[in-house]
Amino acid sequence: MLFSESRHDMDRSNPVIPSRTASREEVSAFAESSIEKLRRHRCRPERNLEIGGMVDQFRREAGRARRGVGTFLDVWEAVVPPEIATATRVRGIRGGVARVGVLDAATSYDLDQRLRNGLLAELRLAFQSPLRRVKLEIDGSLTRD
Repeated sequence: MLFSESRHDMDRSNPVIPSRTASREEVSAFAESSIEKLRRHRCRPERNLEIGGMVDQFRREAGRARRGVGTFLDVWEAVVPPEIATATRVRGIRGGVARVGVLDAATSYDLDQRLRNGLLAELRLAFQSPLRRVKLEIDGSLTRD
């Protein structure tokens, strides 16, 4: 068997590759359909620019944020001693990092020591969501009354 004959047999056995005996119209139609398939995968679908989709997305994100911060706020008030909790404000939680504003450096130091000595573990158990750490930030807007 010659090389050209074996190659010709391979072309007929594979329906995806048009054989040498196929007409130009068939080859052209095959090429056009292949190109159309590639174009479909290459082109990005059109974005929905209607306001309804944006409102729904905003509502979902706000609900997620509210649930996370609200739950953490409840846990914070339940676990942290009241004398320290009154001098703090939960600012938010994102990616397992809770941001908490504190009144002054002394409160920050006291709270940091308590977090290192087991308070963070208690918060993690009570929160039941990923909580990697609590970031303390001095907040000048907090005042002692």
